[in-house]
Amino acid sequence: MNWILEADIVSFFDSLVRKQLSKMLEVRVADGSLLRLIGKCLHVGVLDGVELSTSDAGTAQGSVLSPLLGNVYLHYALDLWFERVVKPRLRGQATLVRYADDFVIGFEYQDDAQRVMDALGKRLGHFGLTLHPDKTRLLPFRRPPAGQKNGKGRATFDFLGFTFYWARIRKGGWRMFCKTRSASLRRAIQSVYDWCRRHRHLPVKVQHQALTRRIQGHFNYFAVNGNFRRLLFVLEQAKRSWFKWLCRRSQRARLTWERFADLLRDFPLPTPRITVPIWGGVATSLVHGGAGWCKSPRPDLERARGG
Repeated sequence: MNWILEADIVSFFDSLVRKQLSKMLEVRVADGSLLRLIGKCLHVGVLDGVELSTSDAGTAQGSVLSPLLGNVYLHYALDLWFERVVKPRLRGQATLVRYADDFVIGFEYQDDAQRVMDALGKRLGHFGLTLHPDKTRLLPFRRPPAGQKNGKGRATFDFLGFTFYWARIRKGGWRMFCKTRSASLRRAIQSVYDWCRRHRHLPVKVQHQALTRRIQGHFNYFAVNGNFRRLLFVLEQAKRSWFKWLCRRSQRARLTWERFADLLRDFPLPTPRITVPIWGGVATSLVHGGAGWCKSPRPDLERARGG
């Protein structure tokens, strides 16, 4: 794919037209009792203190049904339209990738991409949805030429917390990589920092257990090929935050880096590993440290696992 259409829907879950959603559900759901129950869930208000607020559009905030109903809504508003109406009229290949209300479309030719971009806003408008004018864009994303000296591609795009980009590998060719989006990286680091500040007076063992869950949860999602450096950056920033706020526990005994290193031996934080080899490779024995493949930084763990 040479062109990427990056789209963003303004306040998607607040903009769903309930009558159209009900008609979509009736296509596959024949149980009238279930449809009435879903209708009641859609009209549930929000209680803020003693004030009850209701809305005539959208799904209930925080409802467990909202993701499911949103997926059904875009299936008819976007997915079927793209497969049955758009793709047969295009000159080249095109691919739609969607998760909930986040989606990108890849195109082979620029004219196809421009035509779909012009029609997409009108199509979604029939269902009460609006594209964000600043966050919806069309960008070139073809593989850079072999003779290009610059080590990066022309453009990048964000999707599901990742930034996708072209970069050179050690053999000299080009490969598409993904790394943690800068905004997601800042949120993860700030979240750990704030937690350490608020809970610095808890026992060290309790802090260690909570930090391990937070850091490992971040690794479980973002541990993909090419993202090892940003995983390692999160770990180092977590150590710095923990060290800083452990030092603030008392004005008498100051924690030094040497003592903190001893503490980390007793309470080790998770080690970043590539667990999702989306571009190929073996996750248990290889990690990606930038432009090319390298051996695992923890061969002792690999031998212990039998790798």
